[in-house]
Amino acid sequence: MRSRYADSRWTLVVVSTLVLCLAAFVPSPIERRPEWERVGPDKFLHLVGHGAYAVVVADAVAAGRWSDREAAVLAVCVSTLLSLVSGQLQNYVPGRAFEVADVVAGLFGSLLAISGWYVVNGTSSVVDD
Repeated sequence: MRSRYADSRWTLVVVSTLVLCLAAFVPSPIERRPEWERVGPDKFLHLVGHGAYAVVVADAVAAGRWSDREAAVLAVCVSTLLSLVSGQLQNYVPGRAFEVADVVAGLFGSLLAISGWYVVNGTSSVVDD
């Protein structure tokens, strides 16, 4: 029997995915600047957005039959894959472009957030079974 709480976790994953995708495909209201290619205000948004997204994904996956470790790895991979795909699709959005630094910021945010999630869940031991 499935609980409604588990379903709400997946609803949050779907909503979070849509929010990240919509944010990635909104035309930029400000002009792109070359000096922002590696460090800029959008990198912080990628760090926070993908960090939160990874935690939401890990929480939903861990509610199933996956271990916390597996859920953490999968969540970072899913978040990074979403960053790569949406980054490539940004090439078709006015004022937006794929930047490797955006993906790196998202990956770093995912790793930081998942590390915190993993510790908070009390599974920071080496043996996880």
